[in-house]
Amino acid sequence: MALPSSAASFNRINAVYDSKPYSKKHKYDKMDTSHDNIYEHQSKRKKLNNGETFDTNTSLGEKYVEKNEVVGNADVYGSKSNVPPKIQHMMQKMGHKVGKGLGKNDQGRVEPIEAVKQCGRRGFGHYVPGLKEASLKWNPLEEEIKVIEDIEWLSNIHSSIPFAEDINSHWIKHGPRKQIIDDETKFCHPNILKQIVNSKTIFDRLDKTEIRKARTRSNPYETIRCVNFLNRAAVKMANIDRACDFMFTDPKNVDPNELLYFADVCAGPGGFSEYVLSRKKWHAKGFGFTLKKENDFKLDDFFAGPCETFHPFYGPKENGDVFDEQNQKEFRSLVMRHTNGKGVHFMMSDGGFSVEGQENIQEILSKQLYLCQCLVALMIVRPGGHFVTKLFDLFTPFSAGLVYLMYHCFESISIFKPNTSRPANSERYLICKGKKKDTHMVMNYLSHINRSLSKRDDINDIIEIVPLDILEEDTEFLRYLRNSNDTLGKKQIVNLLKIAAFCEDSTLIEPKQAEMRKECLKYWNLPDRTRVRPQISKPHDKAQEILDNSIELLKCEATELTNDNIRGTILNQPYDWYCMPCGSGAYVETEKKATFYLSLGRQQVYRYVTGKWVMIGSDSVKIELPSNTLVYAELVYESRLAGKCFLKTSALHIIDAYMLGGEDVSKMYLSQRYKLTKKFCDALWKPSNDYSRVRAKERFLLTPDIHRRLKTTYNTTPCLKLPIGFELAKNPLERDMSIVNTTEYHEMNLKEPVQEQPVYSLFNSVIFIRSIAKPWARHLSQKTGEFYVYNAITKQSEFEVRNKLHNRPPDAEASFAQAFKERVTWNWPNDTNTLHMNTLIQMLNPRST
Repeated sequence: MALPSSAASFNRINAVYDSKPYSKKHKYDKMDTSHDNIYEHQSKRKKLNNGETFDTNTSLGEKYVEKNEVVGNADVYGSKSNVPPKIQHMMQKMGHKVGKGLGKNDQGRVEPIEAVKQCGRRGFGHYVPGLKEASLKWNPLEEEIKVIEDIEWLSNIHSSIPFAEDINSHWIKHGPRKQIIDDETKFCHPNILKQIVNSKTIFDRLDKTEIRKARTRSNPYETIRCVNFLNRAAVKMANIDRACDFMFTDPKNVDPNELLYFADVCAGPGGFSEYVLSRKKWHAKGFGFTLKKENDFKLDDFFAGPCETFHPFYGPKENGDVFDEQNQKEFRSLVMRHTNGKGVHFMMSDGGFSVEGQENIQEILSKQLYLCQCLVALMIVRPGGHFVTKLFDLFTPFSAGLVYLMYHCFESISIFKPNTSRPANSERYLICKGKKKDTHMVMNYLSHINRSLSKRDDINDIIEIVPLDILEEDTEFLRYLRNSNDTLGKKQIVNLLKIAAFCEDSTLIEPKQAEMRKECLKYWNLPDRTRVRPQISKPHDKAQEILDNSIELLKCEATELTNDNIRGTILNQPYDWYCMPCGSGAYVETEKKATFYLSLGRQQVYRYVTGKWVMIGSDSVKIELPSNTLVYAELVYESRLAGKCFLKTSALHIIDAYMLGGEDVSKMYLSQRYKLTKKFCDALWKPSNDYSRVRAKERFLLTPDIHRRLKTTYNTTPCLKLPIGFELAKNPLERDMSIVNTTEYHEMNLKEPVQEQPVYSLFNSVIFIRSIAKPWARHLSQKTGEFYVYNAITKQSEFEVRNKLHNRPPDAEASFAQAFKERVTWNWPNDTNTLHMNTLIQMLNPRST
């Protein structure tokens, strides 16, 4: 009896042969050979049984070919078929009829059995509508893969905001919250939006793991990953920074002695900040503002840059919510307080949240996040500063209006999608260059909109913040926005189809991944190395590594100043010396005496005491310094009047620096070391009282008016017990925050007096540090009143400054080692028996006696 499924098998075979021919030998060729042998053997046996003879020169296969050619010519099957004649003949002998199944009652299967379509971990029979079709549409020639990207800027030709006086709540248009984006075609081509939405929809029924694997194989820039940074966001910022000619990390208008201030908003765990700090090290000061807990900054994972100069902020509610108006104002106060009322040089934001299942309306769901990031930028970025923020689609009037407002607040803007942003997603970045002055009207307007959005009214939602007629009047802006949406949309469609093809065929790979990683990292000036946690060294080994041949400095004792040696030391050439008031003294505790301090990072700070390194572990003393820092300093207690008593806090005063955060400053001139140390301390400043203050010790040139410079304070108030102290110079960072809050605009009115209580530290001694190396000496010209240096051996003399430029010979500048070895200490004002201040003044200025 014939099998019922034989007809279906035949039809399936017929379908296979009707498809395009294979270049390799087909498996059915072997089956034909086996059938020839079988039928030839049966035919021979039949003829022998009937007494017939058979032709040995003609094969049975040839006879069947001839016979089937006749059958084929008779068009038995109704149409020309590519099925081999032998198979057709087999089916005929089993009683096959075209369009019917085998069996007595034609009950066999007629349709061909489909080939298995199961792919990867998909279930058997699982079918993804449109995936096959989408994969066939992918054309590799439409994809553009290159290292150097094109970035188009839209320049703002207006000197001021033309509509500043017209901004009001009447601009806002309300309506029901939108749940679809398919009809938002005012700022893009309708076909582009339709294809984007359709292409995204295809992946809704695919397994996330399958999509991720296909995306990883298809993206030419995927293997760049995070290099040696915390996450991929850091490499994105490096990509954007390079595309903008390093305008973020290497701005042209920042003084070398000024810190580079930046803010990182909605950007936990902190990849953007880690990149900036990897470029600038401690020369940059960052302020972070992001959600707490699982989205917090991971400072301990900042391997590429020093996290000690980065200050996270979470607002008075300690939640880091950027939507909260009070949090925004307090963050602005913090930034303005630390930047002397100017604001940060640039702000970065990279906010986003999961929209799983709602990818097509990600733009609608993220609009308040868009707005708040732009609002905070207008609040804290200084005039001339920059701003970069992550956006997604820009199809709705709300998003277009927001970009339009930011366009008028900056000199120029660019909507840019870096290579490191995966090409199949909707992500892009709005880059704003050169903030204009007087943007407070837009800032207040955005703040008003944020308060309305915070009410979460789905029925009366804000759908428009700039009237469409105003947007349409600016034809250049409209052209730029539409061109950007269309260009990025086309790229996204191509890469969505590419992912579909890679989902359909798991053997496909992108051959340029290795090349793109190498070339891109080279172009971005990033090291091509994997992320490795820094090794933890022992303090003794680290000190040996830093000091090297100068390790003997650890055992070098200071010279104590007396009447007997004063003329052979500081009075030999008085202008060679700088003096500093210190808290160290003969009767001061060991832990508070001046010594070397070494940091291995964060709170791993050690002091050198009696020949060994001891870690600072006191609850009242918490010091945080970047790794590879070695300074000569002292631990003091500072006092500030608070009501009717003095508030005492610990502080580390740096006398001189050998290495600051891995930067060797030991060969620099004393004044340059002091400037860098002060800059270093400003970068470490934090407003909270959890950590001890780190200050650069004030220094004064040894001149006849030294007694006026060493401002000693004697307490004469009976109710206040303050010992002899030194009044520290006022630090702008320690202004009251409420004073900054009273300013309406970014810049504080610095002409107004700021009444701050002075800060005092105990005054037990004076230390003298040499600044000019022998045989050079500094002298004061009686003719010009300017300082010059003179070499007693070569008789050479040079003014220290000529034409407002540094002119001092390098070999005349004492290094750290020279200055430290010859340092002199004077136990004044406590010890007046050995040498009194009046005696020193008379020796410095004999003409006054």
